[in-house]
Amino acid sequence: MPEALPKRPTAEKIVKEVAPVGAVQQVAAEVKEASVPYNANFGESVVQTALQYLGASYRSGMSGPYAFDCSGFTSYVYRKQNVSILRSSRSQYTQGTPIARISDLKKGDLVFFGGRGNSRSVGHVGIVMDVDPSGNNFSFVHAASGGVKVSDSSEAYYSRRYIGARRIVEN
Repeated sequence: MPEALPKRPTAEKIVKEVAPVGAVQQVAAEVKEASVPYNANFGESVVQTALQYLGASYRSGMSGPYAFDCSGFTSYVYRKQNVSILRSSRSQYTQGTPIARISDLKKGDLVFFGGRGNSRSVGHVGIVMDVDPSGNNFSFVHAASGGVKVSDSSEAYYSRRYIGARRIVEN
């Protein structure tokens, strides 16, 4: 049986596991000071655009407007907002600014999950719709089998595979 992944790694937890104790306080202070800017109008617009495609078919390799795969969907939605992002979920995971904590997610951020065959490597992407007030879960819109739909990060399939998030547009 493969080694279990942590459910939701945070920057502080990772730093504590690999950094000397003296460096932890310095890095933790830097993490608290460094907030990621957010454009609320852009985030809301991304979500509203994404929701227009609820029910569209899932097709591998497609990027809309009538059928999508996951990264085709995110790149299409962002393109409708005049923002160009790379085409694959793995490539999208290299763009923008990483968001370390779920509680820091905002509408329009991209969230990434491991794939079916390898839950340690990016294989799926969606767009944050809302974050639970507890800061532990979020809802997201994405293209998956069955078409474009809304899911929750607390669903067993996604909670086990959550890898991280990125903010593409910051100001």
